[in-house]
Amino acid sequence: MIKVSVIVPIYNAEKYIKKCVNSIINQTLKEIEIILVDDGSTDKTNEIIKQFEKKDERIKTITQKNEGAGSARNKGIEIATGEFIKFVDADDYLNRDTLQKMYEAAINNDATLVRGNSTTLIGPFKGNDFCNWGDIKEQRIILPREEKNIIVTEFPNIGNKLFRRDLLEKIRFPEKLKWEDLGIVPALMANSEKIYDMNEPIYNYRIHMNTTVKDFLFKIKNVLDIIRILEYLETILKESKLSEEYKSQMESMYILHTLYRAENAMFWINISKEQKKQIIGSLINIIELKYPNWRNNEMVEQYMKVNPLFNFDMKRLDKFTKEYKPINSQEEAEQNIQKILLSKSTK
Repeated sequence: MIKVSVIVPIYNAEKYIKKCVNSIINQTLKEIEIILVDDGSTDKTNEIIKQFEKKDERIKTITQKNEGAGSARNKGIEIATGEFIKFVDADDYLNRDTLQKMYEAAINNDATLVRGNSTTLIGPFKGNDFCNWGDIKEQRIILPREEKNIIVTEFPNIGNKLFRRDLLEKIRFPEKLKWEDLGIVPALMANSEKIYDMNEPIYNYRIHMNTTVKDFLFKIKNVLDIIRILEYLETILKESKLSEEYKSQMESMYILHTLYRAENAMFWINISKEQKKQIIGSLINIIELKYPNWRNNEMVEQYMKVNPLFNFDMKRLDKFTKEYKPINSQEEAEQNIQKILLSKSTK
């Protein structure tokens, strides 16, 4: 019996893929299958994973045209046969006993989802990331229906989690959109009967200039994907008949994650101050059209208390928005953002 299917979406990862795949092959848990999905790589990635496939019968490789990580993961889900599913990004890697520990935690606690912490790697530096800004700092069982805010406080990372396969029978990743994890992780947590928190690092997450660092320095041309992702999440919760039960949590996530993107824009170095005002003002405009009382949101206030930088940046919002003239249409606000992002910087 295959206990865990490990799905790895890969795009131009020749620098990291060997370490990633070797970390999966050498797991102490042997009853696994490894699904490597090459998402249209143009480097030597495909050649490398084909060599792995020849050496280990547990490995299956899929090659597709470049459709993004969401599509690649969905392809893997379609052919996965394991009792549980684990996602690993191509530039990250697992501890040798990660799958063993997570699988046993799921079985021993009858959990549909197991979550742990991550070790964040920035060059030679390592740090422990709890992957949650709430108060789950101990090994314990979490019942999402009783602790609904867990879907807000948990960072929507996919790598630090193990999912029972039936959770993914009707839920799929959004495709061709940025921040695709946000479109599915909160819904999977809300649909879980029982979550087990391991409260230990089980995933090694690598940060480099090809990942999220760029989002804090340069304008994100598809920044409006955050709105599409949040709308996708709303749809998933509605289809799962959970939208009313998690209504306030969905509101908090919509506000917080749109604010994160406004916060990113404050630091972009390749657009002018006036362009920043317009983008940030338009994002806040979109929030206010949907949730007029967003400034009184309890979860936003809580996050400001635990994150000093976010608290400081939120106090700077008025500086960026005071000259912005609100628009009475989300469509117009989005068009305003898109027009600026597609234009050359006036800086």
